[in-house]
Amino acid sequence: MRCPRLSLFFLMLVFTFSGCVPRTSHYVTPDYKERVPTSIAVLPVQNETVDMDAPKVFRTWLVGMVTHKGYVSPQASVIDSKLLERDIREAGQLGSMTPHEIGGLLSVDAVLYTTVTEWSTTYLVSYASIKVGARFQIFDTRTGQELWKSEHEVAERKFALDEDAIEEILTFTLLRRYDPYVKKLINAAFSTLPNGYRHIPPGKHRRHIPRKVRDRLICPFSLHPFTGEGEYSVCSFTFFED
Repeated sequence: MRCPRLSLFFLMLVFTFSGCVPRTSHYVTPDYKERVPTSIAVLPVQNETVDMDAPKVFRTWLVGMVTHKGYVSPQASVIDSKLLERDIREAGQLGSMTPHEIGGLLSVDAVLYTTVTEWSTTYLVSYASIKVGARFQIFDTRTGQELWKSEHEVAERKFALDEDAIEEILTFTLLRRYDPYVKKLINAAFSTLPNGYRHIPPGKHRRHIPRKVRDRLICPFSLHPFTGEGEYSVCSFTFFED
């Protein structure tokens, strides 16, 4: 009887330590370096799942990632307002315009299309998993050519070995916290996208701000969710140092 038990235990260890195993495939056009876009619009996210919150969660993280990679990204509200002028109210209607037409409408060099392909939780008493998947495509708005694409999936699996672990799995399932897996997926997928001109390498800092103008450049207006770094805008108050 020992062999079956050992086999079962080994199988459970495989499930336990498989954890967040990313699976990805990607393509980058060979001449990307000669065609690096300055601006990329994160378009409304299409949804192939039954969860209505998935597109909103993805788009929030995507705007931060595109900016972090060194590209200018218009605010989602500005993009949606412009699309509404063409009677496009949801992601499923994006096909009514070409990337070239959307680029002209939004005044951007490239557009990012995203489709959520997986957003699910599985629970079987002693086993649970959360799975998130998505496809990404970036098109040059001048030529309509595909510059980059990636299809990615992340799955977190847990297998209970005792009663305490079963309770932990139940909690894991009930909470259904998808944000960490969306972030992990986007990080992995966009690691294959070359950086834009505004990208700041790790360890590098922005140009020193002279003391005489610090009083006007001390107000952060956005923070990258991935690095915590900020951009600055002119403020109306004066900053004093001791």
